[in-house]
Amino acid sequence: MITKPNALLTIALVVTSTASAGGPAKPGKDLPEVPPGFTATLFARDPLVRQPCSMAFDAKGRLFVGMGPQFRMPKPDTPGDSVVIVLDTDGDGVADKVKIFATGFNCIQGLAWHGRDLWVANSPDLTIVRDLDGDDEADEYVRVYTDLGNLEHGVHCLNWAPDGKLYMSKGNSKGLSLPGRVAPKAMRELTGVKAPPGSPDFPAPITYRKGEYKHAYQDPNDDWGREGGVLRCDDGGKNLEIVARGFRNPWDITFDSGFNWLGTDNDQVGGDRVFMPFFGAHFGWNHPWKSHWSDQPHLPTAPVSHPLFEGSGTGIIYGDSPQFPPEFRGVFFINDYLRKTTFVWRPTWEGALMQPAGGDWEPFVKRGNALYNPTDIEVGPDGALWTMSWGGGYGANINKKGEFTSEGRVYRIAWSKSPAAQWNTAKRARPLTKWSVQELIDDFAGPLPVWRIDAQDELVRRGGAVKKDLLAALRSGKLTQAQETWTAWTLGRITPEDPEIADFFTKVLREGVIPPSKGHGAFLPSPPVLRGRGETDYQLEPASSSGAHSRASGTGIRARGQIAR
Repeated sequence: MITKPNALLTIALVVTSTASAGGPAKPGKDLPEVPPGFTATLFARDPLVRQPCSMAFDAKGRLFVGMGPQFRMPKPDTPGDSVVIVLDTDGDGVADKVKIFATGFNCIQGLAWHGRDLWVANSPDLTIVRDLDGDDEADEYVRVYTDLGNLEHGVHCLNWAPDGKLYMSKGNSKGLSLPGRVAPKAMRELTGVKAPPGSPDFPAPITYRKGEYKHAYQDPNDDWGREGGVLRCDDGGKNLEIVARGFRNPWDITFDSGFNWLGTDNDQVGGDRVFMPFFGAHFGWNHPWKSHWSDQPHLPTAPVSHPLFEGSGTGIIYGDSPQFPPEFRGVFFINDYLRKTTFVWRPTWEGALMQPAGGDWEPFVKRGNALYNPTDIEVGPDGALWTMSWGGGYGANINKKGEFTSEGRVYRIAWSKSPAAQWNTAKRARPLTKWSVQELIDDFAGPLPVWRIDAQDELVRRGGAVKKDLLAALRSGKLTQAQETWTAWTLGRITPEDPEIADFFTKVLREGVIPPSKGHGAFLPSPPVLRGRGETDYQLEPASSSGAHSRASGTGIRARGQIAR
């Protein structure tokens, strides 16, 4: 139900430190339906989690959940959302405790770990929180951006990608642009909002100590801006730029092991869309020449990757887990809140465009009689699929005492014949600085995003000293597709002007010198782009998108992208 605004004034968000997860889950009653050969278990439920919208696993493999009463009609004094650590302290596979890691946010709709930083998408803010003393409570809150629009069409998902940048989706909600409270220039340009004269392109982030941070309120009924988009920035928030635009409310985006993106865009009328963003693309919403939404060809705009569907796309993740059977690897899993289903989206290529094999999706997790209103979805350190369910109401549920009472679920979906995931190995007790190059490359094939970006950052920190080892790894033919992708981009981040690396990728694109990938995906990585000034003179520079892809061939790879001359 949508709570009356005056009731929200008395909300008290209370997260218990220890509570029962509600007893054993009963198949057919508490659990959603899964295909034969899979099992669903209920890891956590209310009162431990209420209205969970976003989740992320940290480098230790612990589950962090963003939840709270902010959605859907908060007032300026509505208590903020929280990020909690959901813990199974007795090892029985059921959560029995939560600990508040950080609190006081707007509606949390995206989480991403990067080193010790937890990035939190809570429009109108984008915030970093840090635990500085190791007590599992954030001591520092950094408001990186503000004025990003309201909670419904604001910033959603967050992804650290192989190019070392943070990617995010942004709905078409506009900001307020008041003196002293201004969005970065790229956000203003996307939504068509003008800032007061003299406003900086990148307003300086503001740092708060624990207890000082207070979320910036944005009226949930604010008017729409021009369009939404996909953006990216460097660590710390600098160099924010628009990657793709022409969306209404793109919710989640993800990329596969070859750095190819896929996401969903929520409609107003006519059906949701699946899209494949690339640098410079416009997908039609409020196009300056002629707006376009449908799946039919439209020359000024980029095509979408599926017939329109009546649903509500929320979470999306690429699945290539060794703990899943081969037929469920190299696929995308998409949560649909409206249809109460998690779908399998099997990619196939039509030229440079991904489409679902057979032209449709396959139901994978269905609601049945369980509470299953799926929001976010992730692959856990155990290789299983973890998915969350919103409560029974669209907005926050409040009782007569002003207490937040909404429901919530966290489910784990596993293959019954899954081999054990040996992820918590001895190296994880050592700092990354003590890991070998091979141990770091191994994490490029791991299931957790934080493992991949942290391993890459450590290799980049070591600089040219690891160049020889990384080139040898690429030439070995022993890497998975994900490892090839991340290793290639690591070289691009370390020494983008290095002629030896430029020569290596020239041969990859022109001659196919790398043996076939050992991975399960169909596509090899997207290497840095080679900008040529002649027949043999090439300059290596980081690609501005995933546009220069490669496809597997019989004895090597062939470039699908074009070497510019």
